Amino acid sequence: MFVIVLVAFIAGLAVALLFGPKRHPAVGNADGLVATVLPDPPELVAFRMQDHQGRPFTQDDFKGHWSLVFFGFTSCPDICPMTLQVLANVRQLMQDSGLQPPTVTLVTVDPARDDLPALQQYVAHFDPEFIGLRGADDQLLAFAKQVGAYYQPDAPDENGNYNVAHSAALFLIDPQGRYHAVFSPPHYPDRIAETLARISG
Repeated sequence: MFVIVLVAFIAGLAVALLFGPKRHPAVGNADGLVATVLPDPPELVAFRMQDHQGRPFTQDDFKGHWSLVFFGFTSCPDICPMTLQVLANVRQLMQDSGLQPPTVTLVTVDPARDDLPALQQYVAHFDPEFIGLRGADDQLLAFAKQVGAYYQPDAPDENGNYNVAHSAALFLIDPQGRYHAVFSPPHYPDRIAETLARISG
């Protein structure tokens, strides 16, 4: 199973690199490069989803603040909980430094199982300010394609259980509602916080 997920992830990453928006040399610190900034950030085009409180959410809801977006799902065994904990730590580090932290948004790639109660409980476990998004398959795909996010459900087993291979990247949306940068794994809270301060400053 791990090999299948790994192969699917690598294939998705290759597609994103080939067909996603053109990217600019990375912004980083002495310990390594942690973000790739788009030289001409594209504005997000229309999509319509629902947040974990049941409210409509469109591309316009990203405007007015910096946002980090992660595509995952609540049944994810490892990558998702680890990444969301990193993002909670990023927000805390920035708050402790007197900086405005980004809004964090989890977009579920498993809307069939991730209903609103599941999303509510999941995102609140990491940070009560986190936002969970779910939507119909076409709207999820419309948003994911704009940033080059990849996801692919596995075939269900005999009990109906399945995993979903997905991108592990973090996508940065700027206050103008544009896809501004991408953070590739591995993710470290201090490096992300420092890079965000540089980008948003």
